[in-house]
Amino acid sequence: MLLNCLASLIWIAQVMLVPAAEPAPATQPTTQAGVVVAKPGSHEVISRIATGEQRVTLDDVLSPTFWGTLLREAIVWVISFVPRLLVAMFCLLIFYVIYRAVFRLITSSMSRANVDTSIRDMLGGLIKWTILGFGVVIACNQIGVQITALLTGVSIIGLAIGFAAQETLANFIAGIVIFWDKPFKVGDWIEVDGHLGQVRRVTFRSTRLNNLDGDVVVFPNTTLIQNKVVNKSTNPVTRANVAVGIAYKESIDRARQVLLAMVRQDARVEKSPEPEVVVKTLGASSVDLMLHFWIKEERYEDAMQYEYTEKAKEALDAAGIEIPFPHVQMILPEKT
Repeated sequence: MLLNCLASLIWIAQVMLVPAAEPAPATQPTTQAGVVVAKPGSHEVISRIATGEQRVTLDDVLSPTFWGTLLREAIVWVISFVPRLLVAMFCLLIFYVIYRAVFRLITSSMSRANVDTSIRDMLGGLIKWTILGFGVVIACNQIGVQITALLTGVSIIGLAIGFAAQETLANFIAGIVIFWDKPFKVGDWIEVDGHLGQVRRVTFRSTRLNNLDGDVVVFPNTTLIQNKVVNKSTNPVTRANVAVGIAYKESIDRARQVLLAMVRQDARVEKSPEPEVVVKTLGASSVDLMLHFWIKEERYEDAMQYEYTEKAKEALDAAGIEIPFPHVQMILPEKT
């Protein structure tokens, strides 16, 4: 019904604004220097000017008929453009509704699957620009924009940007891989390239960690894909390791009992798996022991290792067990 009303308005404007046809001139239009000069009031003035077949003369500029013709054709063009504009806006509205429906469906599904909020934001942005991008292309086609030329230009620009931003595209693809593979999630404690931190956000380009110093460490997504990532939050408990050395003359069993008794008194240490003391290596000047115990809070791993390194020294000293330091033994030959 709307289109019928607009068509009626166009017909009425043409009837009211376009004057009756003028009688044909008795003679052909004159030519000046090979240029056709139309009589003022001709209905073909605008079309000839637009196609380059006619030049605007001073008489045309001074003629009210010329400007009346220009105004009439402008009004007719505006009235004929309104339906195309309304159709384009309607197309944009349809694609926006589709975007909102798809966005709600996917985000609700990811929420039920406990997908990270950063991943939901990343996919939400991708869905938005993809669906609305198609809507803009179709809307431009409705208002008369040459879509083929537009897409060709966009493709060339996209190709140039792709060559110039290879690293950014690689990080974007790595972010998609992290989403599908799910080696970690927001809130997990991970160790990457010697850095221990808690995952705070995963974006298109990078992953952000909060380390134990309170600093934000930003890793490109390609770094997480190409290097070893240790997720310390996957298991409910984390093992802490404390290295300590004793002299060769000391008893390994006695040192083991001293260290285990020290650990069992701490409520932060898990009872299962049980703590243990093993011989790691036989060093140049000491028997190197390794104390293993398990904790629930992975963020306290480093702190407890430092704490129990100090406590092991104090417990072994109190038990009279020597902790040696590197030394050199010199044997002098006897004089004959």
